[in-house]
Amino acid sequence: MLFSMNTTPTKKVDEVEKVSFERVEQVTAELNLKHKIKNAISVVATMYNAVENQCDADPFITACMLEINPRKASEQKYIAVSRDLLKMNGGSLVYGQRVKLIGCGHKNGIYTVADTMNKRFRNKIDILETQGTPLYKYNNVKIIVI
Repeated sequence: MLFSMNTTPTKKVDEVEKVSFERVEQVTAELNLKHKIKNAISVVATMYNAVENQCDADPFITACMLEINPRKASEQKYIAVSRDLLKMNGGSLVYGQRVKLIGCGHKNGIYTVADTMNKRFRNKIDILETQGTPLYKYNNVKIIVI
């Protein structure tokens, strides 16, 4: 018999190709994230509750008409942004857009741009929280559009 029908080398090659492909995907993702972080928006992040004295007369409806469940507000992952960050005012964000927050400790994650802050604020975001959540503030938070 001139040729062996042994499949072991093919299996090892397939495993190497799979590992190599996964590594290429990982490196590509890391480079993309570094590029996005370099182009990210830097802001100060604080928190707010869906109550009239922090919102308006209808605190359970956001500026883009999303409903807030006051008992599960923290789980909804909504942010309010200062007006200067909105595209209609020269910024780069739009309502309903998904963004990743980095640099805000336990609040890092994916959020939806859902609300607008009072016009007196600039370069700032508020993370919607359920009442009773301890106050927090993070400086130099990065917003990455995803």
